[in-house]
Amino acid sequence: MLRYSPRQILASSLFLLVAGSAGPARAADTSTLGSLTLRPTIHAVGVTAAVTGDDDGDATVKLAFRKVGDASFTPGHPLLRTSGGRRGSALFLEPATEYEVRVTLDDPDNGGPLEATGTIRTREDAPPPQGSKQLYVDAKNGSDGNDGSKASPFKSIGAAAAAAGPGTVVHVAAGVYRETVTVQGNHGGAAGNPVWFVAEPGAIIDGSDPALEDGSVFQSEGNGIYSAPFSGASQYVAVDDTRIYDYSSLADLQSAAAGLAGGFYVDAAAGRIYLKLPDGGSPTGHVIHVAIRNVGILLDTVTDVVVEGFEIRHLGADAEGAGIDVRDTARAWVRKNNIHHMNAGVRVRRPLAAENVIEDNVVRDTSIWSWPWSSVKNHTPEASAISITGGGANVVRRNQLTGTFNGVYIGSFDDSSESVAPDTDVYENVLVEHGDDGLEPEGACVNVRFWNNHMRGVLNGVSLAPIEVGPLFVVRNVIDGFKEHALKVNNGSQGFMLVYHTTSRPAAGVAEAQAIAPTIPFANLITRNNIWTSHRYVIESSITPSGPVDLDWDDLFTDILDGTPRFVKWLDVKYTSIAELAASGTIESHGFQIEPKYEDAEGGDFTPVEGSGLVDVGVVIEGINDRFVVGAAPDLGAFERGGVGPLPDGGLPDGGSGASSSGVGGGGGDGQGAGGNGGGGSAEDDGGCGCRLGDGAAPGLGLYAFGALAWGLSRRRRRG
Repeated sequence: MLRYSPRQILASSLFLLVAGSAGPARAADTSTLGSLTLRPTIHAVGVTAAVTGDDDGDATVKLAFRKVGDASFTPGHPLLRTSGGRRGSALFLEPATEYEVRVTLDDPDNGGPLEATGTIRTREDAPPPQGSKQLYVDAKNGSDGNDGSKASPFKSIGAAAAAAGPGTVVHVAAGVYRETVTVQGNHGGAAGNPVWFVAEPGAIIDGSDPALEDGSVFQSEGNGIYSAPFSGASQYVAVDDTRIYDYSSLADLQSAAAGLAGGFYVDAAAGRIYLKLPDGGSPTGHVIHVAIRNVGILLDTVTDVVVEGFEIRHLGADAEGAGIDVRDTARAWVRKNNIHHMNAGVRVRRPLAAENVIEDNVVRDTSIWSWPWSSVKNHTPEASAISITGGGANVVRRNQLTGTFNGVYIGSFDDSSESVAPDTDVYENVLVEHGDDGLEPEGACVNVRFWNNHMRGVLNGVSLAPIEVGPLFVVRNVIDGFKEHALKVNNGSQGFMLVYHTTSRPAAGVAEAQAIAPTIPFANLITRNNIWTSHRYVIESSITPSGPVDLDWDDLFTDILDGTPRFVKWLDVKYTSIAELAASGTIESHGFQIEPKYEDAEGGDFTPVEGSGLVDVGVVIEGINDRFVVGAAPDLGAFERGGVGPLPDGGLPDGGSGASSSGVGGGGGDGQGAGGNGGGGSAEDDGGCGCRLGDGAAPGLGLYAFGALAWGLSRRRRRG
């Protein structure tokens, strides 16, 4: 049995920094509170506190915040102990607002509490306004010998980029631009005075070879294979709107070695490209898109650039292909672009890539969802719609991502450096049909925060493989139609992983789909108020965790699709009911076993129905749900009936209006509850974080229509 006291887990990982009082260290068990470091994003502030001493691990560090001028503080999620100090986040803040942050160190070995405060302003919710200098680009009527005025526009976007600087607005007319646009040197913007690249409708950056677009240029080689002259390299080909597989040899293409009927192969030595359509027919009458460029727009070691409204397509001459590459660039806004048919949509990488905002883009690929996973893994298509592997405080929000291998990737698998992507926010994104992971954080993941994301169609919903430092916040996300795991815990994660208010639903007919099934020892996973549903075991694990694990107040339900009775397997012991599991004193002592029923799950509305046993039975978690409770206690899952839920249109959680339906506690309602009184958890437990780790308490889908999802969620909000 693994049981840890609240003080033990709160002391075991996370860090803060803020100038504050510090008492003299009388012994190793006493502790001191040093400086605070505060790092803002638009709706959050990452907090790191320098705490020394506390060798016996009995100190707690509380976080609170308030708008400057307000009378009272709002509790935040307690800070956790990591290798770099005590860390945590103030969440769901207002943009462009100054906040006072207070950290309180409470150590029984000290003479009394120690306190530190600091002030910080959250970032603006939109880029700075456009400047007064105007440049114009027109692919049809311009010339790069012109001066870039409206009457005498440039022909290429690159020519305008080379003439731009702080305060420049580059207007790009409709047309096809076959170029890589590079913004570098002194041609970026400055703080408060960015360069804007604004595309008119129909402005397209295309990375394919126009000489091959006409399918009639291909000649038959027999057996459904056609070829055409081609020099150079390509790792991406689409026929009309459909991506086809890139084979490594002509023989593999001929034999369909990947198990896929169509594909292509580039023979550089012979100077030819070989193509086979999925139906074996002729390319004549089709549009063939062969990528010969890697990147649509490259922002290289600049600051303050806005890229808005472009269609960017058909890129990938090699594995570095991406629509927009934000490289060592800070304070860029990549917004409202339509990026499709390439391996990676937007990349933010290298250490200077900080405080960028990737918002309201559509990133799309095809075919990968239907391809065998083994044919994609460790091959060209293994990429992410959006990846953040650079510096800190980047924001990814309100994007619509479809059909890539991974949805959003944060961190670096082979680099546990805490300087990689700290304080990254990923929220209000819609992710559909991703061949591997919807959300994939890896590495240190210090104050990485995922909230209000909606996934439909993934192999794994959130992959924690591995999280090495943390804390990682996963709050109010929907994982709908997962084929393997809702929560993938793998590769020995040891950092704090805080998973709150998830709603999960397995893919129909996939008998092996289960919510959580770790196979390697891990530690510091805390779950609360989640709805975990499965077709097999809800949780299946034969391994012994390597440190504190606290799973509680969650709903666990399986329909045992194959007919074999299963519920939970934990520490290699099988349990048939929540009552048996709770009595074991290991996990889910306050858990539930209720079949979830929702208002309109197919339409994206996962609000528990009125009278559900999932309503008003959760635990209060300070800094997470305490401001948004409707009724007697929080509801389980991502949606609060009458209150908050994932909002793809950019709305922040609010308390909502209207009454919650009556909650049913304990074993009432439409299922069984293991615990208690149905009144939720007390904020007094563990400083209000709900992290009860001891002291005697048991710790196939088709393409999803974004419009239908938005409609379902808006209908849910109106009803609330």
